[in-house]
Amino acid sequence: MKKLFLAVCFSLVFLSSNLWAATTEINNAEELRAREAQAPVDNEPIIDPRIPTGENPAEMDAFIKERMKTVVITKLDENEDLNAMKSLDVQHSAEYINMLKESKKSTFEKIYDNAMKRISATDTSGTSEQPYDDVYYYINDQPSVEEQKKQWEAPDFPVVNVELPNGAQTLVPAREHIPYLFSKIEIMPNGLIGINETITVIANGEKLKNGLSRVLPKYSVSRLNERHKIDFSLLSVTINGQEIPYKAEEVGDKIVLKPKDKYTLQPGIYTYNFAYLIDRQLWTYDDFNEFYWDVTGSSWNLVITNAGASVSLPGTQAPISQNIFIGYPGQLTSENAFVTKGADNTLGFVSEVPLFIGEGMHLIVALPKNELLVPDFGKRFSWFVSDYGDILFALFGLAAILISYIISWRYISAGRSKLKTGMRRTAPMLRYLIKGVFDKVSFTAYLLELFRKNIIDIQESENEIMLIKKTDNLSALSRTERKALGNLFPGKESVIKVNKQTQLKFKRAFRLIEKNTLQNFKSVSLKLSAGYLFFSIGMLLLSEAAIALLAVNFGQIFSIELACSVTMAFYVWILQLKFKSPLWGWMAKIFAALIILFSLMMLSVYISSFAALVLLAMIYVIFAYTGIFAKRSGLMKNNIKDALAFRDYLIDNAATLSLGRDFYAQQANIFALDISTKYPLNPNIKDNYRLIEAEKLALKLLSA
Repeated sequence: MKKLFLAVCFSLVFLSSNLWAATTEINNAEELRAREAQAPVDNEPIIDPRIPTGENPAEMDAFIKERMKTVVITKLDENEDLNAMKSLDVQHSAEYINMLKESKKSTFEKIYDNAMKRISATDTSGTSEQPYDDVYYYINDQPSVEEQKKQWEAPDFPVVNVELPNGAQTLVPAREHIPYLFSKIEIMPNGLIGINETITVIANGEKLKNGLSRVLPKYSVSRLNERHKIDFSLLSVTINGQEIPYKAEEVGDKIVLKPKDKYTLQPGIYTYNFAYLIDRQLWTYDDFNEFYWDVTGSSWNLVITNAGASVSLPGTQAPISQNIFIGYPGQLTSENAFVTKGADNTLGFVSEVPLFIGEGMHLIVALPKNELLVPDFGKRFSWFVSDYGDILFALFGLAAILISYIISWRYISAGRSKLKTGMRRTAPMLRYLIKGVFDKVSFTAYLLELFRKNIIDIQESENEIMLIKKTDNLSALSRTERKALGNLFPGKESVIKVNKQTQLKFKRAFRLIEKNTLQNFKSVSLKLSAGYLFFSIGMLLLSEAAIALLAVNFGQIFSIELACSVTMAFYVWILQLKFKSPLWGWMAKIFAALIILFSLMMLSVYISSFAALVLLAMIYVIFAYTGIFAKRSGLMKNNIKDALAFRDYLIDNAATLSLGRDFYAQQANIFALDISTKYPLNPNIKDNYRLIEAEKLALKLLSA
C-alpha cells in the first residue's frame, strides 16, 4: 500500500462520562493532554428499544442511516448564504422541537418539518411507531390541504427534491452543500481498515465546478505525539453508480483525491462513493489499542447537513470505550452527537446538527488488546521503510557516488586507465596539455597551422611581419576559426601587418582561438568523465525514483524531485562560475543560494528535510568530482602523457624530419612545443620554413 498524511490533531481524548451527559468542550491543549492521560473507560450502552442487536452489520447500518433522517434544514431565507453559520436553524431531534417558535415559521417549513417527522417515525421494516410523545407536534396546526399543495409546489425558498442514499426523500435548499454523508468503516484483525463513504452533494457550478475532491490525512498521530505515515490505497470512486478515474496527490500535509481528467460538473444532485483502504491508523498502548478517524476530514468548503458512520470491530469482544466529538479544533463537543452500541462488533455514530465549513466529526474507539494480530517482522520492516525510506535511498545513492569516485580515482592514479577519445590534437591543444596555458606562442602556432593549410602566408619585408591571405575557401576551418580569420582580414583585405595599429584585430582573433581551444579541452574532459557522470546522475535519478515509489502518487513526487534537482544543479553551477565583476559575482551567488534554499524548502514539503539535503549533497558531489576528473591531473592524464611522448618523438627525430615534407606538417607543433632550436634552417625545408618569422611575430605580439 502507498502512504498518506498528518492526521488532524490527535488531541481528541476519551471521556469517562455517559454518552448522554451534558456538553463536553475541549478548548485548549492542556485540557486535551489532561484528558488523554486518563485510561479509556467503557461507556454505558444506550437504552433505546429501536436499537438492533448488532449481530447483523447491515441491520446496524440501516438503523444508523434511519437515525440520520431526523436532521433536517428547517429555515433558510432566499438571500442568506448556506455557508454562513447564521444561515441555518436546525431541527436537532424530536426533543428540540418544543424550543422552536411557531410564529417565525413559514407554512412551507411546517409542512417540511411534519413530513420529515413522519419519515423519522418509520422503521426499516416499513411499520410505523411513535417513539416520542411530540412526534406529531404539528398535526393539529396544519393549513388546509389546498394551501399545503400550493406551498409544496412553490416553497418560500429555492429547494430541490433529493432521494438520499438512506432511502429518505426530502426537499433541501438548492444551494451547494452536502445533505448526506455516511462512512462505513471496517477494522480488520490485521490492522487494515476498509472505508466506504457515500456522499450526496448539491452542485450549482460555484465551488464544485470540477467535481468533489476528498482530503485525507497523510500522517497518524498518537497520544504521545508520535507520528508516522499512513499507508493508503484507493480502490474506487463512483458518481451516481458510474466509476470515475481518480488520483491521489500530496498537497502540504494532506492527501487529496481528485479526478484524473478535468471535467465540468453540471448543476445537479450527485451521489459519490469513495472506497479505500488505510493502514497504520491504529495505535497500540500497554492495555488497549486505539482507533481515531475524522469522518468528514474537517476540510470541505461546504456545509454537511447529515453526517454519520458505522464502525465494525474485528472481534467479538465489546470495545473498551467509544467517543464522538464534533466542531472546530479547540471547540470540540460531544453534545448533539448520537452514539449507539450493538452487540459486540458494531458501533454507530451520528451528528445531530449540521457541520459547518471546517467542522469535523471525530471518532475514537478503544479496542481490547488481544483483538488485533501482532505485526510480523515483514510488516514492521515495511513500516520502517515507509517512515525512513526517503532518507535511506538518498544515503544509498550518495554512498554509491562516493564509492565509484574512490574506485575511479585509484584506477586513474595507478595509471591503468586507458580511456581515450578522438581529441583534435592541434598545436595550441598540445601546448595547453603540456604547459596548461594558452599564450601568444599558442596563437602563433595556430597561424602556422593556417600556413600549413595554405590559407595564409607569413612573410617578412623591411623588418615588418605580414600575414597574407591566400584563399577564401575556408571549409577546412571550424566556425570559430573562420570568425577569427575574419577579424584579421575584414572585408576584402588580404594583407595585415603586425604592429600597434593592428593589435586590436589580433586580440579579437586571439580571444576566439583561446576560447575554442579551452572549449575543446573541456569537451574532451567531459567525454572522458561521461561514464562517471552518467553513473552519478543515474544514481541520483534512481534514488529519487525509489523515494517517489513510497508516495501515493509516483509521477507527482518524482516530477517535483526532478524539477527541484534541475533547479538546484543549475544554481550550484552558478555558484562555481567566476565573474569578472566582483559585485555582479556576489549578487549572482547570493541569488543562487536563495533559489537553492527555496528549492530545498519546496522539496521538504514532500520528503524529509534530511533526504532533501542529501539530494543536494549528491548534486554538489557530482559537480565537484566531475570538475576534478576534468583537470589535467585527472582523466586527461593519459592525453598529457601522449603529448609529452609526442614532444620527445619530435626531438629524437629532428634530423630525419628536417629532410623533407614531414617538417612542413609538424612545423606548428614544433613551434608550440618550444623545440624550434632542434630544427635549424637547411636547404631541404627552406621553402616552407617559417619558424624565424613566427618567432618575430610572437615577439611583436608580446611587446604590443
